[in-house]
Amino acid sequence: MKFSDIMKLWTLVTSMKAINQIKTSGSFVFDKYFAKKGKAILGNTATLKIKKGASVVLHVLAAGADRYVKDTKNVYELTIKLPRFGLSDTILAHEINEFESLEGEAKVESVSQKITEILTEHKNDYMTTIEYMSTGALFGKVVDGDGTVLLEFNTTDEPVEFKGKTNIQALDEIDLALVDELGKEVPYEILADATFISRVSADAQKDELFKTGEAKWLDEDGKRVLVVHSKRYVPFRASWIDENGDKQAFISEAEAVVIPLSEDVFQYVYGRADHTEALKVAPKLFFAAKPEELDRGKGWAIETETKMIPFCVRPGALIKLKFSA
Repeated sequence: MKFSDIMKLWTLVTSMKAINQIKTSGSFVFDKYFAKKGKAILGNTATLKIKKGASVVLHVLAAGADRYVKDTKNVYELTIKLPRFGLSDTILAHEINEFESLEGEAKVESVSQKITEILTEHKNDYMTTIEYMSTGALFGKVVDGDGTVLLEFNTTDEPVEFKGKTNIQALDEIDLALVDELGKEVPYEILADATFISRVSADAQKDELFKTGEAKWLDEDGKRVLVVHSKRYVPFRASWIDENGDKQAFISEAEAVVIPLSEDVFQYVYGRADHTEALKVAPKLFFAAKPEELDRGKGWAIETETKMIPFCVRPGALIKLKFSA
């Protein structure tokens, strides 16, 4: 079988199936909080409806971003152009000559492995960007593909103070605040700075909760997660670059944020790729075109694309916590 015949086996359907089945690593935030909450759109723009709540305030950061915001009675409607990420690689003529030296199944497997390697590299690059955008959305930020914070939603509510309270008392305050915001009880976990977790652990030790089993440490993919009264305190060390180019931690020292584990809080939207082949299939988060032979014997092109943006629907549910010294 000739190299060109093998490439023809990689139809649009085959390429799409391959890139969407590839497993990637390093996408903790997207996989855990957003992955099953996507909505497909057919155009290049999306209207994101952010529920205002009693204490939610909007900060416009990027120049001109306010032009895309409509303030209604109960929601902010954001008209956002979906950021587009596209990558292209070429299997060059000298590589094709090497494949032609093989025969039968060995040739088919080698060519397929090369294409899969390219698709995997592309998807890993996309997931790095998506993870950064998702992390911003986890804290009420709308982040574009360049990492610019377009808009940020904060709450005017005071953080729940843990100092001087039992863990149960603090958790009761969180439970009540979530019910006030969402109208129902939902499961949640707490993303926290290391100092915050150390102080919670010290209180649990003082109250002998480790002895009774009400407190324990877990090792989850290298993270030392503290569980107290069935609530998980997860260390979170990610940072972002502000408008001045300075590195800022998403969670400050001795602070934490409640992350509801509810479909009512986090979503993402994705659109159809800007490629003629994409018109033949329904929108997918990741698009891969069938390999295309280039002019003048240059080789074959492998092109992929993603267009998406994650966001927080209920920023008022991102309850802030602090544990003063």
